[in-house]
Amino acid sequence: MTSMIRNEITNLVSSRKLKPVLIIDEASLLRLEVFAELHTLLQFEQDAKHYLPLILVGQSTIIDKLSFRASAPLASRVITRCHLEGLSLSDMHQYIHHHHIKLCGIESNLFDESAITAVHQGSGGLLRKANHLARGALIAAAKQKSRQVLTDHVQIASSELI
Repeated sequence: MTSMIRNEITNLVSSRKLKPVLIIDEASLLRLEVFAELHTLLQFEQDAKHYLPLILVGQSTIIDKLSFRASAPLASRVITRCHLEGLSLSDMHQYIHHHHIKLCGIESNLFDESAITAVHQGSGGLLRKANHLARGALIAAAKQKSRQVLTDHVQIASSELI
């Protein structure tokens, strides 16, 4: 199978003048054996040709997995590493206002300042976690018929997510 894939990639690059890119999201969930297979898949003409750039996306455990001996051949080919930091508190405020309030057509601020701080702290600034917390807090506030999302609602949401 690896040979068939490599032949097709070579054909795409040589004959059709295309530049394929392999992007693997949630790469931190891959087994170590897959890292070794990826190394084999990416070798073209004893590494003389770089036909298939690889982008691994995922949690910081990718770095740990690349440090294992079985992953060393692939790790040696890593050219660039990028670590995205979580949002700052002010960016989180803007994000929640835009994503959870403005896009819904709501004019008033549904989130109390302390609730936004709680979402920021609970999520570490990471958007996926912040979305879960904010959505859960909105649901908790609605269940209590509250007109504003408070810190208590964020705490309810966090306990239900865990």
